[in-house]
Amino acid sequence: MRVAQLTDIHVGATTPQKTLARVAQVVASLDCDLVVLTGDYVNASLFHLDRVTELVQSLPQPCIATLGNHDHWTDPVRVAAALRAGGALVLQNASTVVRAGGLELTVVGVDDGRSGNDDVPRAFADVADPERALVLSHFPSTAETIATTGAPLVLSGHTHAGQVDVPHVTRLLAKLAGNHYLHGFYRLDRTDLYVSAGIGHSLHGLRAGKTCPEIAVFELDPAATERRSSVLRTTL
Repeated sequence: MRVAQLTDIHVGATTPQKTLARVAQVVASLDCDLVVLTGDYVNASLFHLDRVTELVQSLPQPCIATLGNHDHWTDPVRVAAALRAGGALVLQNASTVVRAGGLELTVVGVDDGRSGNDDVPRAFADVADPERALVLSHFPSTAETIATTGAPLVLSGHTHAGQVDVPHVTRLLAKLAGNHYLHGFYRLDRTDLYVSAGIGHSLHGLRAGKTCPEIAVFELDPAATERRSSVLRTTL
């Protein structure tokens, strides 16, 4: 099952409509079975909230979303409504089952931990086999609790990969700020955590180095015995 992840879109000045259109175009070309969105659709305003609905409408279905800290700090009810209006299923400490290509995938959405809305036991309450679940959680550090369930893969965002990549310095500052998982894969016991650099950023014009916009794509194979990764660069 092929899954595309978008995160930290931050509609508005930091992510103009032409970028959103290009994102939708790229995702449509990926032939995905599922699109997942892992939070921070707005920055500090709802002025461009309609663009969230328009983006989701332009993405392949099914589409499953969780919220991020900027969504909670702004207006989580209206952001969730905008996602649903576009056709996304919003999981806030809840789970669902996706069926595609003869396969079933349990998807768990853990609400944002940065704003204190995460509830891992509640999110997994209806999950019969956590060790075969895909977990969406905006705040990467929440994966430390999620890992106790044995879930194999957690997809997160939040960090923008540091926004400005200065070798060694960016990771050090991130750790001092409490962001121990900055970008890429991390192993927590039996759980893999992937932190995407995301699409937008929270400070207009401040993004440089290896923190370029990212659409992450995962091919989930129940028969796989190892993890392989590669990078394809294109223009957003």
